[in-house]
Amino acid sequence: MFSGRELRHLVLDVEFVLISVVQGVALTTLAVEAAPMLRSHEPLTFVFVATGLLFVLTFWSVALIHAISFVTWPMDLVHYFFYFGLALLECLTFTQMGHPGDWFGYSVVFFIVGLGLYVYDYRLILQRRHLFADGEGRQALYQHILHRQRLEMFVLMPAGLVFSVIAYLLVSREVTPPFPIALIQFLLTLAFMVSFVSSFSRRQRLITACAED
Repeated sequence: MFSGRELRHLVLDVEFVLISVVQGVALTTLAVEAAPMLRSHEPLTFVFVATGLLFVLTFWSVALIHAISFVTWPMDLVHYFFYFGLALLECLTFTQMGHPGDWFGYSVVFFIVGLGLYVYDYRLILQRRHLFADGEGRQALYQHILHRQRLEMFVLMPAGLVFSVIAYLLVSREVTPPFPIALIQFLLTLAFMVSFVSSFSRRQRLITACAED
């Protein structure tokens, strides 16, 4: 039989492997699709490749933050199913670099499913409140987890969804050229990633403080 500690380590091992594998597949898809298109030296292609790389890094960062914060035994399969679905949508998006309207269309679906993951994980966070009740350090960590989840669920993800819908409508209906929209998407994705990195640094300090209690 497994001990409680061994079960927690098992879940984290599964989480880390899954995160790395699915994002590795997404990154490979991006590289394979980008290689022949980059020969054309089209500015739009370079922007899409840069944005795709930021997508992968951002997804990986968020998943890592969640893993070290609240993922524990018992294992939740639906949480993992979302990872597979989002990785598939990343790959489908990356195959559309030559079709900007479809690129933004798949981005819309990605944000919808991503928002579903946030709602589902929010439920997991609330269910595991009792794990953080012992000590001020753990309570501070839980409040940071809860606050950040709400910020990303109610502000960042909806903002990305609204932008993607507007971008899809503008580009697919040829209201505006795709390049400036793609550049805005790159800048927004970069801002998201910077926000996640900052949150991760704060989260690490809180987790370290708990470990030292």
